[in-house]
Amino acid sequence: MYKLLFALAVGIAIGYRYGWNDAQEHDKNVAERMIARISEETRERMDTQVDTRHGTGGK
Repeated sequence: MYKLLFALAVGIAIGYRYGWNDAQEHDKNVAERMIARISEETRERMDTQVDTRHGTGGK
């Protein structure tokens, strides 16, 4: 039981230190940066212009 609590405490300490260092370097948090990166990567594939997508050109 003590090993589990010790491992949990070490994990929390490491995570807190990582989060603190990350917050010092960036204005946005990790989740906001990940969402922005994912939305930039998928923006081209999520095009909603059906006419241009299927080659009709809107005519």
